[in-house]
Parts: sequence; C-alpha cells; structure tokens
Amino acid sequence: MELKKCKNCGAFINSTGDYCTACANALNYNKTILKGYFEDNTTNNFGSISSVSSNTGVSPNIVQTYMVENEYIDSNDLSSTSFASLPY
Repeated sequence: MELKKCKNCGAFINSTGDYCTACANALNYNKTILKGYFEDNTTNNFGSISSVSSNTGVSPNIVQTYMVENEYIDSNDLSSTSFASLPY
C-alpha cells in the first residue's frame, strides 16, 4: 500500500481507497440520504441540484455526483450547473 492524501480532507492515509475512513463514512451516509430522497420523490420532479441540496442538507457537489452516477441527469448538461468548483 502507498501513502497518499484523502481526496476530501487531505489527511494522509495508507489504504487502497481514495478517502480516509471518516470521509468515506460521511460520503456513504450522504448517499444513503440521497437514495431515500429520490426513492420518496419518484415523480422525477426533483428540481435543481440546489433545491435537492437544500431539502436534504447534502452538499451540491455530492448531489451532482450522485445524480450523474444514478442517471438522474446527463453529465453533458452540467456545463451550466456544475458545482464542482464550489467549496461547501
């Protein structure tokens, strides 16, 4: 295993993953919240990434990544709505 930095917080980690244990647990928790939110709102009327973020308390960057991974939005449509550069 190699010593590297966590992609989220910058802490040094010695694992095969990209995140430290704390960040990985937080990311999994946020994904669980989003999964429940999208299962409860099956009408596909989710609104914007900002509205999903404000309704769930999950950062817009994580919401955006989750929506792309689960094909709720097309990654080609993100040029005008990308939150990747925003700190949360």
